[in-house]
Amino acid sequence: MALTNKYQRIPLDSIIIERDSRQRREVEVDEEFLRTIKVRGVIQPIIVEKTSDGFLLIAGERRVAHSRAAGLPDIPARFASDLAPIERKLLEFEENAKRLDLPWKDRASAIWDIHHTHLELDAGWTQESTAESIGLSSGYVSTAIAVADALRAGDASIVEAGGIRAAYNILARKQERKQDDTMNDLLASVPVKPSPAHGVKSPGQVTATEARIAQPRLTHEETSILYSSFLEWAPAYSGQPFNLIHCDFPYGIGIDKSDQAKSANWDEQYDDSDEVFWELCRCLAENLDRLMSPFAHLFFWTSSDLRRQNEVLQFFQLHAPSLDFCPVPYIWHKTDNRGILPDPKRGGRRVYETALMASRGDRLVVKSVSNAYGAPTSKEIHQSEKPEPMLRHYFQMLVDEDTRLLDPTCGSGTALRAAESLGASYVLGLERNPGYVEGARIALRKFRLKRSAAK
Repeated sequence: MALTNKYQRIPLDSIIIERDSRQRREVEVDEEFLRTIKVRGVIQPIIVEKTSDGFLLIAGERRVAHSRAAGLPDIPARFASDLAPIERKLLEFEENAKRLDLPWKDRASAIWDIHHTHLELDAGWTQESTAESIGLSSGYVSTAIAVADALRAGDASIVEAGGIRAAYNILARKQERKQDDTMNDLLASVPVKPSPAHGVKSPGQVTATEARIAQPRLTHEETSILYSSFLEWAPAYSGQPFNLIHCDFPYGIGIDKSDQAKSANWDEQYDDSDEVFWELCRCLAENLDRLMSPFAHLFFWTSSDLRRQNEVLQFFQLHAPSLDFCPVPYIWHKTDNRGILPDPKRGGRRVYETALMASRGDRLVVKSVSNAYGAPTSKEIHQSEKPEPMLRHYFQMLVDEDTRLLDPTCGSGTALRAAESLGASYVLGLERNPGYVEGARIALRKFRLKRSAAK
């Protein structure tokens, strides 16, 4: 069925717009186009269908909206009758979907509607056929349909995307991460032999054998935060590997001996010696295959001293070459301006900390975020506590519903709570100071109860 060749001027107030069925959800007035309408009027007729109540708009809503804004009494219109649903959609698409001002979600939905309407009429219809029928590339049409499927499913990350291409990139990353995790699960079935325990047992502290777990249950904080030394636990671990390891080792800069750190005010202190730092690094590197999945991420906090960062990169390049480190650090800026001032005569106060991120198996991120985040310091449980909002910001890159997080020195447990808030399926923290263990477990229990109550 084709459009008639005749057209006439019809009153603007007689035009009916069925908003719920329109591809374009809203029309913003373009001042330049409005000036053109006022001077020259509407040259290209709109498309309408005559009904008992007036004229049902099929295509040309932008011209109608601007004519009304210009105060015009009528508009030229051509008529269509007995149009099939696909013809209505195609007419409106040709009018609207190629315009830059059409919101990207409406554009994707329009392409989806057209494609599936064709499918209802012809089971052999393809995405290439849709692309040809509306004059767009098959790649763009395929992308738009995939994005529209995700929008219809209510995928929050897609809804918040900035455009069709950005949304599709998120989908592609999710799919590749899913494939990585499937491979991780397959490879996790291959047993890793334990190596001899490392380190000396502290009084009252469980050994790695005693703390060993396979699949801890998320509902019990005592199995999510173990009272154990990473140095003893790691060599004997035989459970499923982790696809995200968050390391916040003592930096090895003697902060525990610093007057500015006020370590004496804390009942529970930790050893921040250079020896402890490198011992923890060696333990991580030596046990990387048993702890870390083949496709995984490492988020590693270290001193902002460039010399120390270079030493860390060189160490892991030599002892854990499967880790591919990003050359640019991630920064936590302490917005309350708190930090160590090593030498007031020769330098400034250090009010930021840095993390190095590495991927294993070229694992993709969930989404990109800025590599700097400002947040005040927090010392509710631990004297060197990473604020949860800051960790949540960076974990948006790394955490999804398939995430298994390990924090070898979890301190106050903020990383565990940040990961769970983003949907991580499993979190495990280790801590060797009993006071920190108790505080972290209480905080995690409160966090989980609050989340449960909010559901």
